[in-house]
Amino acid sequence: MAIDPITIQALRQNPAMEGRDRIQEVGFNDSSNPEGSFADMIRDAVQSVDAMQKESETGVENILAGKAENIHEVMISMQKAQLSFQLMVEMRNKAVETYQELSRMQI
Repeated sequence: MAIDPITIQALRQNPAMEGRDRIQEVGFNDSSNPEGSFADMIRDAVQSVDAMQKESETGVENILAGKAENIHEVMISMQKAQLSFQLMVEMRNKAVETYQELSRMQI
């Protein structure tokens, strides 16, 4: 007894495939999402980390040049920059790990 191959006609008759033509495509620039896209959120987070890094560098340069008197604030800004960078790296690692796990899933 041979098994017949699945034909496209059989797939078209499948009730689960009926609504696939009506699925609306959503792009990155969809204006119906007032909160912004995931890409916008990631970009804003990276820019925030970058701003903290630059603020920390400016503080260190001011300390070295003798312009800043409060070393404690500079040290705190350095720690904030370091922690925010570590958090960003861990979030990236988790996103990559999730992507790899999803790509290993069998459909």
